[in-house]
Amino acid sequence: MKPLTIFSVSWTRCVHELTAKQDLREIAFYIAGHSMDNDIAKRFITKLRDQCNRLMDFPQGGALAKDRILRSFDFRYILHKDYLIFYSIDEAQKIVSVLAIFNSKKDYLRVMRKFI
Repeated sequence: MKPLTIFSVSWTRCVHELTAKQDLREIAFYIAGHSMDNDIAKRFITKLRDQCNRLMDFPQGGALAKDRILRSFDFRYILHKDYLIFYSIDEAQKIVSVLAIFNSKKDYLRVMRKFI
């Protein structure tokens, strides 16, 4: 499977942080390995990226994290199939930063702790 190209676009901008880029790669390898089909993995990653890019139109559209500590940092998330996409918004610079993308069965507090 060839490396995925992750990109940034403007809301003014949507930035995929390094952790989110790594998450997308891991998800792609996991799906490709289990499905034995790289095209299925590529299509799923494309749909995940599309969800991230939709944040440009509605950055406030995601739910605030239920945990009060994560909420105090204004971390938001959207759901795509079984995956949570956590992001933050910088209103002053008009930037949406995608922080992490992971399976919703994971303990999101543990995953997001590294961003606090």
